[in-house]
Amino acid sequence: MSQRLSRISEWKLLFLTLSFFLPTACAIPLTDLVSDYSAVKPTRIAVLPAINETADLDAPEVFRILAAAELADKGYGLIDFPRIDEALRQRGIQEGGQIEALTPQEIGDLVGADGLLYIRVMSYGRQVGVHLKMEGSFTLADSKTGRKLWYSELSAADDIVLEGGAVMLGAELLGGKEARKKAMQTYLAIRQARIERAVAKFRSHPLRQEVFRIITIDMEKIPLLDDFFSKNFRQLPPGL
Repeated sequence: MSQRLSRISEWKLLFLTLSFFLPTACAIPLTDLVSDYSAVKPTRIAVLPAINETADLDAPEVFRILAAAELADKGYGLIDFPRIDEALRQRGIQEGGQIEALTPQEIGDLVGADGLLYIRVMSYGRQVGVHLKMEGSFTLADSKTGRKLWYSELSAADDIVLEGGAVMLGAELLGGKEARKKAMQTYLAIRQARIERAVAKFRSHPLRQEVFRIITIDMEKIPLLDDFFSKNFRQLPPGL
């Protein structure tokens, strides 16, 4: 058995383990950006309350905070959430699902923004059949014309049962039960390190840290959210 295990070097076990993160890492969002974006890009964006298609009441707030953080990192000016929400309340808009009752021009005038970010949450958190899933879309519109300037949509999932099982099976086929045990330990260590890195990134950011008012226990969501948002906003040009 020791000879079989010796045939699997540390780097092979690590490669085998990391390979099961590739479905999430390689996910490519559906994106669309207008050709003249540099000439029409907004300078002050209102991140609107998210349209929530899930049963999770935390989802729209989490998505809104992290979308604002991505825009801030790219150098866009943002309208404060309380100002947006109060202006919308005065027009009878209490939640994201009512946003479409107002035109972009009306919202832009209300909140003083030349750009509006519309958010739609389709999946969030733990789902039947998968460990974690995030799915949503983001639309940046010109508030004066209503023109769609940029769009991105992505679905990303993380399944510890499927990934862990595949790691153990692959390792056992290559090196037996001892290799399976070692590969699983490596896999869990990599998962934990990934969670810790993402949590540290969020806690050190002035906007992303607001997520921890909502997510207080389930830290496994953080790395998937980090991947999901960074990939969605990667194709949006900087604001500066």
